[in-house]
Amino acid sequence: MKYTISEFAELLGVTTDTLRFYEKYEIIKPFKDNKNNYRYFKDMDARNLLMSRWYRSMDIPIQKASHLTRKASLADITDTIQEKQRELEEEIRRKTMLLNRMKDISADLTQVRNNLNLCIRKNLPGIYRLRQTDKNDLLKDAALPNKVEEWMKLLPYAFFSFRINNKNILAEDVSFDYNWGLALFESDIRKLNIKVDDSTEYIKPGSYISSIIISYGEDIKRDSLEFMFSYIIENQYTINGNIFGRIITAENIGTEKRFYLEVYIPVN
Repeated sequence: MKYTISEFAELLGVTTDTLRFYEKYEIIKPFKDNKNNYRYFKDMDARNLLMSRWYRSMDIPIQKASHLTRKASLADITDTIQEKQRELEEEIRRKTMLLNRMKDISADLTQVRNNLNLCIRKNLPGIYRLRQTDKNDLLKDAALPNKVEEWMKLLPYAFFSFRINNKNILAEDVSFDYNWGLALFESDIRKLNIKVDDSTEYIKPGSYISSIIISYGEDIKRDSLEFMFSYIIENQYTINGNIFGRIITAENIGTEKRFYLEVYIPVN
């Protein structure tokens, strides 16, 4: 049978503009009747349009769908669909990772106030870290901006962290010698297939005394962690490395900004 463009559109449940779109990619090819100068579509056009829309339903680009509809062998069709399957599996893997991370973040935010100034024993996995500052001053390293740009794309798996020098802790200085930088848990490095080099710090897995504190300014000072040091002494722990911490979130109350920090002090 032959169909006018309006009949063909009604038959397939599409608009005439959609038919013109698929005609542009040569998926359907109306023929011209020289007797009346009308263009008509055939049953084979309907099959081709339906097949191409079937390919499109699997997120195969229109150009590729056109090729598969008009010229592809069975092997080519199979390869294309299997490639899309692999892409979808990778997308699902990454979306599942993101969902799990969002659940972790939600749990952290829910527990922020409950764990404020409460000391807890925790085990942390290995952590990779980019050192970006000396206290609050950016380091002058030509290679660092490119690395930071790469890791910024890994949010929310990457997080902003700080480290406090152990020698500074033992010296009982009022202000700490600290630095800031992006960090990633070792498990996320593996899952995201991220390559690390010698310029990246590595913090070994370990046991920590952890607590959440509120920071109002730029500097990290001893008095904000004094309750943690007292807890460590009372429970006969020994500090055995640099303090590590991360920003959980920031809260605005009127004109005041509060940063919620989780602090980890390594102990044995």
